[in-house]
Amino acid sequence: RERQLVDGITYPVVVFTQEFGAVPGHCTSLYCNRCKTRYYNNYYITGGTRTYYVGDIPPFLHTAEKTFMDIRTCELFSTMMVTTWVSATNCARIYNDGISKDLYEHLLLSSTAKSTILDVETVWNSLFLYWLVQDAQSRNVVFEYPDSADDQALRLKPALRARNERIAGPGQPEWNHVCDLCCAVEEVPGTDDLVYIRSVVVDGVTVGRPCCGVHDCMNELDSVKDHYCQDPEHQKLVNKCAVIVCKAQRESGHRTCGDPDHRALDSWANMHAKAMFQLRQRLERINATQAVDLEGEGGSEPADNPQGSTHLSDEAIDVDESGICDSDKPETGNRTLRAQFGRKRTHNEELCVASCGVILGRATFYGSEAPNGVRTFLMYLFPTQESLPQVIWHDNNCKIRAMLENDDDPYFRDYFKRCALPVDVFHFNCKHKESDIMCQKYCNPYSWEQLRVDGKWRFNSSAAEQANVWFGSAQPVVREMQAVRYDFFLNEMIIRRNKYTVSELKRKGKSPLNIPRHLLL
Repeated sequence: RERQLVDGITYPVVVFTQEFGAVPGHCTSLYCNRCKTRYYNNYYITGGTRTYYVGDIPPFLHTAEKTFMDIRTCELFSTMMVTTWVSATNCARIYNDGISKDLYEHLLLSSTAKSTILDVETVWNSLFLYWLVQDAQSRNVVFEYPDSADDQALRLKPALRARNERIAGPGQPEWNHVCDLCCAVEEVPGTDDLVYIRSVVVDGVTVGRPCCGVHDCMNELDSVKDHYCQDPEHQKLVNKCAVIVCKAQRESGHRTCGDPDHRALDSWANMHAKAMFQLRQRLERINATQAVDLEGEGGSEPADNPQGSTHLSDEAIDVDESGICDSDKPETGNRTLRAQFGRKRTHNEELCVASCGVILGRATFYGSEAPNGVRTFLMYLFPTQESLPQVIWHDNNCKIRAMLENDDDPYFRDYFKRCALPVDVFHFNCKHKESDIMCQKYCNPYSWEQLRVDGKWRFNSSAAEQANVWFGSAQPVVREMQAVRYDFFLNEMIIRRNKYTVSELKRKGKSPLNIPRHLLL
């Protein structure tokens, strides 16, 4: 009797099904007085921890207190996102307008009928939970997280962060991938030994999320509305004049101090932020492939500045006294008085892509794509010299090699000594001068005969550029996400794309496999 489940609680829920759309239902939980545990359909709660049952993922996930989602719908949304970057807003629209059948709407109370409309936050909560449960199942571990928060998004945040930390560096499942397109095996002359040559391409792609306005600050923002993180020194800059070299405080109602020259920049920025061509330029710059409701996309609050501006008018723009906007520079030389208005965004995402197209890892660059940042990324991604690919293509390898040779620390200077560091073929032909002796001598891909077979290049050195076309299209979806969700979502999309890429490599007979991690680490 002491093990009997008692104290049943039943309450109404909405079930978002695949066949019939949203239908009403009821959920019942029961309590065990012996182990002080309340059991639900997907999980049980005890001691402040929510623990999901071991085994197959249930057909309907309990994604919020009064919401269940069909896992087939979650898989459909996942496929739509990874193939064509459909936003959560458009997933909800497609479900409400194309899948939901309205079969029961005339039978429901008006208050219940409203809850059968799938919204953006429900889509994100459902997908994040689905991906987390899938991840735990793939690793054969129990999925659990604290049940203390009132909001599902807040409850899931620690689990999202933990997975991000596990994926960082060599954590991608296909990090140790090789196949016939990205790895060559050769005999050592005069011996029976075999050696393999792995080829990867490193490149950056502009995606960007809101970040702290201090250069290279990696602290998370409390809200995507914020311009600075909570570091006390950085908070002192909240009311600073937008002119970069000015240290005065801005005046009320303005983004600059009272200096007439500084105020002129503020007026110019306000005028052009409202202009139609400015909005058109920004839309073109983010390569938007679909209409996205920026407000709330990614499960974050709308981002507006203290003057109550919209998302677009709060974008970071650089202005000088000539009225130069964004990346354009005057022909006469450097800018003399420069201001930055709006929120700052991360600089780029750095991808390391095997020459077959499988993405081995990624990292967010905050301030720039400098040679030292690329080196740090590669050493974190390949933490032992044994794990380093033998060929690492990059469009700026000449600067990276020069930096390595001038480093006083032998550990950093020699870390890549067994690697070929060529500039990829396209950039070498188009953007590297013949007069650059260092580049021609050490980074010309023709210098390594192992990179050529029968007069053709052995490896595809443009793999990262091709991956960037896919990856960069994520910008409209992730541009208003907070850091934890941003990293988790992009990691999940890479995992899913890699699965598809590997399946295609198998179909084409390219023999994909994974090198045992202990041999590399």
